[in-house]
Amino acid sequence: MSENPTTSIVIPFYKMWNLTHARLMELYKFNPPDCEVILVDDCSNDPECDGGILWWQKVPNFTLRYHKNEENLGFGQSCNNGVKLAKGKYVILLSNDVQLFGNVINDITVLIGNDDKMLVAGRVVDWAGGWNELDSHGKHYVIPYAEGWLLGCTKKAWKVLGGFDPLYGKFDLEDVDLSLTALSLGYNIVNLHNKNVKHISGATIYRLYPDRMERTKKNKVLFDDKWRERVYQIIP
Repeated sequence: MSENPTTSIVIPFYKMWNLTHARLMELYKFNPPDCEVILVDDCSNDPECDGGILWWQKVPNFTLRYHKNEENLGFGQSCNNGVKLAKGKYVILLSNDVQLFGNVINDITVLIGNDDKMLVAGRVVDWAGGWNELDSHGKHYVIPYAEGWLLGCTKKAWKVLGGFDPLYGKFDLEDVDLSLTALSLGYNIVNLHNKNVKHISGATIYRLYPDRMERTKKNKVLFDDKWRERVYQIIP
């Protein structure tokens, strides 16, 4: 991998080093040479994580950078911290529960090209799923959104979007919020449709945060309050 990367791959993680190690192995096998990987440790305090990072930092021809949060901030802010370190033209956020079976990174960057108003996702949800629904001015809206487990855009695009809003704390609704921000700015949200990607949904969050649903309900209220008076101007 290159010291002057074209693409920066940000992997946030909290404990469960086996998943992060597996993603690094896949990237080492499939990734183009002009990439850097940025690991963001969300204050794991786990010797297995510390030892694993030291091992990967010694792997030749593999550009790995590392940041450890001073406190457990959650998915969104860990991603934001990783992007701040990114040197590449393209930024790709990769959850550690997403399996890669081919050079998916190259597929994403080719799709983006030079479009600074494109947000590529491993999956775009354009159907009613509960948390992407909102009532405003007497109308019911379904908000199409890019799920946060695999996202790609130019670094310039991410800077304009402002990253994930810290309003939502550790997780949930931050990707719906980011997507609605993107739509408000005229971005295209594109579904990658790539057979070489598999999301092991819920592999980490339910095990690490048993209060997940309570957080989701709280964040839904925050989301509705933020967007209720604007959504009708964005979604037809």
